[in-house]
Amino acid sequence: MDKEKLAVGQTVKAKVEEDMKKPFSGTIEKIYENSVMLTITDNDKEDDNNVMELNKKIIVNLKNIKLK
Repeated sequence: MDKEKLAVGQTVKAKVEEDMKKPFSGTIEKIYENSVMLTITDNDKEDDNNVMELNKKIIVNLKNIKLK
């Protein structure tokens, strides 16, 4: 995903195998050089504990993001 196509406040789909078992949706909070910080807004029930541990925040590489 090109960071030029992204904006703070935009909702995207993401997948992060290290911290989350299933794909999830989130709102972009901050855009970095090769990644974004998301607030997780929608996730699989299986990942509820992980989301709580992460305080609903996660850093995701731009390669793992798709526009919703």
